[in-house]
Amino acid sequence: MVHETSAEDVLRHFCRSPRTRDIFEAWKSDERRRLVIPVVLGHRVRTVYRLRREDVIDVCRRTEHALGRVARRDGEAVHPIVDWHPDFAFTHMFHVCMEHLGALPTYQDFRNFSESVSLGRDMLSNPARAKIHEAVAAGVPETLARAAMRWRVGNAYYSFLREVYTIMELRIRGVDLQVHPLADALFRVDCWTDRTAVSLRVGNSKFRKGVTQGRKTPAARILADLWPPVEFADIELRPASEFGSVHLPTHAKLDATAATLLGRP
Repeated sequence: MVHETSAEDVLRHFCRSPRTRDIFEAWKSDERRRLVIPVVLGHRVRTVYRLRREDVIDVCRRTEHALGRVARRDGEAVHPIVDWHPDFAFTHMFHVCMEHLGALPTYQDFRNFSESVSLGRDMLSNPARAKIHEAVAAGVPETLARAAMRWRVGNAYYSFLREVYTIMELRIRGVDLQVHPLADALFRVDCWTDRTAVSLRVGNSKFRKGVTQGRKTPAARILADLWPPVEFADIELRPASEFGSVHLPTHAKLDATAATLLGRP
């Protein structure tokens, strides 16, 4: 089983067609991402591969409620914040924080990282404050803008916990999954094996199931001309088991998913 993944591993596996090479070169030369690029290219994923089931469940139990006391109507009321995509994607932030700590962060761990560590401030605290200020300048009450930002970040955190739990459980079942923020940023791949690019999502009754939300181009289209080709698995996880406020997929669903990825009937 793989125990470390670098940006070089991602590029070696996926950046081997004219299209994917063009995507990488365009991303690397994008001036808007001048702070993002060196962080993502230098990032090495290790901690997620060391996690045990009890580690993840313990974090799910210990974490403070990532949405705080924010009501849904307030959290979804400020559309510029609901639709906000910072320069550092949330998956970048959470992975960098996890490697910084050497452990899966609780929400309060992540908040402390984003406020007390220079890189964390660059990733989230400073741009989030700027976005809140922008909303207030446009006439949104500050309390409402702050509530919307808590909702935006909190939901992203819960999504990250579900993804980490799923990857950890599938690896326990023998699926040699890898993950790296660069694969998500460039190729829309949440995790992968030697032969399969995987997209993970949690079904949400507010949206059509079976449709990936918020992705500009699906991985199957971006990676269509790779040779040798890769297969694609689009895994929808239905929230079921609950630990505290975090909804996790059932073991039956994980068993079925592992069988699919391992090519078992």
